[in-house]
Order: sequence, then C-alpha cells, then structure tokens
Amino acid sequence: MKRIILIILGLFISISAYAQSQDVITEILESSEANFGQVCYISAVMQSLVTDDASYDEAVNALYEHEQLPYVVESSQSIPLIDAAYIFSFMWDIKGGLMYRITKGAPRYVFKQFQADKIISYYAEPKQIVSGIEIMRMFTACEKKYGNLVF
Repeated sequence: MKRIILIILGLFISISAYAQSQDVITEILESSEANFGQVCYISAVMQSLVTDDASYDEAVNALYEHEQLPYVVESSQSIPLIDAAYIFSFMWDIKGGLMYRITKGAPRYVFKQFQADKIISYYAEPKQIVSGIEIMRMFTACEKKYGNLVF
C-alpha cells in the first residue's frame, strides 16, 4: 500500500514539474501562426539554455546571446520557415552538403538541407509562415532524422 502511494506521489510531482512545458506545447499546437518566441522556447529549453518556466522573451534573448539568432526579434513576431529551420539546426549534429559545410550552416543552406532531408517539403517557400502544428512536425522529423540532441 505504501509503495502504491509513493508511486502515485512520484507521478504527481513529475507531472506538475512539466506542467509549464505541456501548456506551452499545447499553445504552440493550437496557434495558426507560430512565432519566434515559441520556436526559440522549444530550442532554448531543449538545449538547457533556459528553464521550462521561462518566458518567450527570455528564450529569444538566450538564443541571441548564444549567437543562434543573427538579430534580435520580437517574440510575438510570426516566424518564417527559413528562420525556424535555422533555429532548429543548432539542436542536432547535421552533416549537410558541401555548401552547408562551407557556409557553416547559413540559413539558406540549412533550409535547403532540410528540404533534401525531407524535413521540409521541397515545394515550401523560405518566407512561408507556418502553423504551430507544422513546427512540432518539423521538430519530430528532425528528431527522427538526426537522432539525439547535441549539447
């Protein structure tokens, strides 16, 4: 009986510790246009640059300070597909093609590499604004293709 109570208590503590992340993921999935704050939050939390109770602004600032964003952006600004791909490229060890390696992962070549690896549709446009569902699909596809996160 004590063992069951301890297991239930442990599960309750674990679930409550990740409640903030779950709320953010739900918010991302429900958004018709993903924004920089949401994508930066995913990246910064997964890289342990911020805690899961951080705000979107804190996540954007953390990525900018770690030179993973080339310029400061508003966290509420809708994110183009090319920028989402660029932010996600810092999370995995992507081998990439010749131009990707020469340019050390310039946004244009990250986008093209993601297309070649079928993370992004071949017909997608770099400036296309994507939904939260598409962002989470990209994240899942990257996880499957590139394996474990780098850090």
